[in-house]
Amino acid sequence: MNQDKIVYPLCGLALSSVLTTGCIIDVRDGRHPRPSDGSLTVEWTVSRRSSPRSCARFAGGAADFELLLYDEHNREVAREVAPCEDFGLTVDLPPGEYSGYATLVERRDDRPVTTTLPLEDLEIVSGAELNLDIDFPANSFL
Repeated sequence: MNQDKIVYPLCGLALSSVLTTGCIIDVRDGRHPRPSDGSLTVEWTVSRRSSPRSCARFAGGAADFELLLYDEHNREVAREVAPCEDFGLTVDLPPGEYSGYATLVERRDDRPVTTTLPLEDLEIVSGAELNLDIDFPANSFL
């Protein structure tokens, strides 16, 4: 009798552990997983130079690079700002078609110090990086 008290619980424990190893719970919400992002890297120069002195000389002091990006429905999806002296900026985006504008602006009040450069037909691909090089020539400064 004493042996029965030990054997039955052990058998029940062994049986329940075998049954739970095959149990799978699926908690997906029915939506498709979002594709992994791609990225857009913009590198700029000022009058074909990537020297901090170029930013100061042409921009009259402290300037920032401003990047505005729009999706295929013309909705703004990103506004990124970096110091002019960085000469590069990377933005992660979902795959798709984009357009945008690049401008050097005053650091204090976001007023443009250059004409705005349109950026067209930017195609972001999942897991890939799109590189874009632009220049703000001396005659683009306001």
